[in-house]
Amino acid sequence: MKEIILKYYLPVFGMTLIPIVPPLVINYNTPELGEMILWLSIMSIVLTLVLGTFQYKFGDRINTKRKKKQIKKDLFQRFISNGFSNNEVSVSGYFKDYFLVISPEKDEFQPNKWLEIEIIFNPKQQGQFIPVYVFQKLHKLKRKEYTWNSNSLVIKKVYGFKLPKYDKIIAILDKAITDLKNNNIESIDYQNWNHSIGESLNHYKQISTFKN
Repeated sequence: MKEIILKYYLPVFGMTLIPIVPPLVINYNTPELGEMILWLSIMSIVLTLVLGTFQYKFGDRINTKRKKKQIKKDLFQRFISNGFSNNEVSVSGYFKDYFLVISPEKDEFQPNKWLEIEIIFNPKQQGQFIPVYVFQKLHKLKRKEYTWNSNSLVIKKVYGFKLPKYDKIIAILDKAITDLKNNNIESIDYQNWNHSIGESLNHYKQISTFKN
């Protein structure tokens, strides 16, 4: 239940507060302020319940349908024609020996759109988990689109009305893999990576995510 509230209702509640705050600020010194707070609060709760419930029942289905439509576009079809797998809502495959997944993402209640690219890598170097100082070094590269995890790199490529061109994404992948190789972070096949997740996360339970 907690996960449902956090995923579907809390974002809606946050959005309902945006148009409510300005009237309260403007009228903070009026006798009707208390009544205004009451009615705006009721409105916020009602909208949260209605829109949150709609999102809970239909949001995932709508998002899946949107992703399937995006996968049919040229960018993803180029990857598929070059050997990537079509997962209906994403494409996945190997690029320069590194396994990666590319999916089209979008904010539920805002126009923000982006490509999420996850590149997985071996969480170990010479049989030992990658030292913290390596991630600190990567952090200093100041790649704003990067989120470093203990066993993967997630790139968030924001775009506007049109999907980025294939060549532009390839350039992003080239740069990311150069960063990995320059720091002796090796590739790993998906099956072995999947088996290593539990051990990797346990080892990095306090420092598992490194963000720019």
